[in-house]
Amino acid sequence: MTIPRFSECHQAALDCLARGDAREAFGQVRFALAHDPAIATDSERWREAFELFARISEDIAGDDLAILVQQTVDNPDNAQALYELGYELIEQGLPGIAATALTRANLLVPNQEPILIELAVALGGDQRCFEAVRVLREAPEVVEQSFLCRYLLAYNTLMSGDLDEPRRLLPRLLQTENPDQQTAARRIEGMLLRADTVRTVTPLDENDLRGWHFVVTGGLLLHLSPYGFEEGMRGRYAFTQDDPARCLEGIRRLAAVLDCWQLHPARIWRLEDTDSAALALAGGQILGCPVEPWPAEGSRDEGLIVAYDLATLADKTLAALHPHRPGQVLWAQAACWTQEPPFAADLTTYLYQYNVSPWGERLRVNPESRETETLPASTAPAEARAAAVVAAELEANALEDVPSLVALAQAMRGLTGDHAAGALRQSGPRRRQGTNSPVLSNRFF
Repeated sequence: MTIPRFSECHQAALDCLARGDAREAFGQVRFALAHDPAIATDSERWREAFELFARISEDIAGDDLAILVQQTVDNPDNAQALYELGYELIEQGLPGIAATALTRANLLVPNQEPILIELAVALGGDQRCFEAVRVLREAPEVVEQSFLCRYLLAYNTLMSGDLDEPRRLLPRLLQTENPDQQTAARRIEGMLLRADTVRTVTPLDENDLRGWHFVVTGGLLLHLSPYGFEEGMRGRYAFTQDDPARCLEGIRRLAAVLDCWQLHPARIWRLEDTDSAALALAGGQILGCPVEPWPAEGSRDEGLIVAYDLATLADKTLAALHPHRPGQVLWAQAACWTQEPPFAADLTTYLYQYNVSPWGERLRVNPESRETETLPASTAPAEARAAAVVAAELEANALEDVPSLVALAQAMRGLTGDHAAGALRQSGPRRRQGTNSPVLSNRFF
């Protein structure tokens, strides 16, 4: 998407504030505040832009953030104030605007480790890993002395699709005796080992969403969206309304992978929410497995745990699912790629930005009026929903890439231990599924 200059959206934001609509005003200027380079380099433009942001912040986020913003308006050359604002904006989930503040701080006082660390974090959080690599490489002496800067350089180069730089940095990262730093270093080690394990069967290029999903999370992505692949989506969905046929496709793909891994679940665990329960019941019929309710206190017994979307589960359920256990495999039908889910499922059918479950409130075009209308959410029980999945019909080409999926799954078996594929691990916490990836997709706001 084209990011407007601040000058192009300033007046529209002022008009929104005049109407008392601070959120709409923020929507008008949010991307300019994050991406207009002149704001960080010109003190007068900084004052103009962040004076407006201070007014918006007061209405939306309260006095504490507004005060931090106003301090940088009063003195745009105060690097400490800019650093504190950038840090808080990261905490507020606004890494793009944080990067603008931290870029200005870095220009005023270059080569300061705390500023460089937070700037790299902000840029990475805004999916600008290439820029994070650039700013770190411009400070080689700091990177040489700082473990965190070296780690961030390794991580962001890897998230830019470069495996050579992380490989060069890894031996020194692993020398640390600090436990937290060891965990970070081993995260890089794991991604490199997973890349080496599958690089003969998958290209790991800028379009290889499935391959990089395994490298980064250890999980296997079963389905790639065919929509807009060459126009910037690269296998992810933006807005999608799931349906029973895609659920059936997910189960068929899951079955092919489990067969490849020679995993034969003793049972399917049925979670308590209706969407997950429907998938579990459908999976039980198709895979020929008994279905048992997941105990309220969790279970250590083996089985395939079926979740529709981890982000919709109760905290107590998530806590029970977080650790790997022998013989337990976690499959999720859907996972968001623009907001970090609780953790990575061992297998995920597809990635979305906005998703509607097959039984949620959904949009359709009325065949008679040709007008868009909203259909209410289904009240059908899990058994009826499962029956719809089992009875669904797949399009003729729905499973045409299963051979390449199985080839990747077969290669994944070559890595064991802590860095192995999630489905093949016996212990340890499930990995994060962050919002960064070497495969970029268009986002919609």
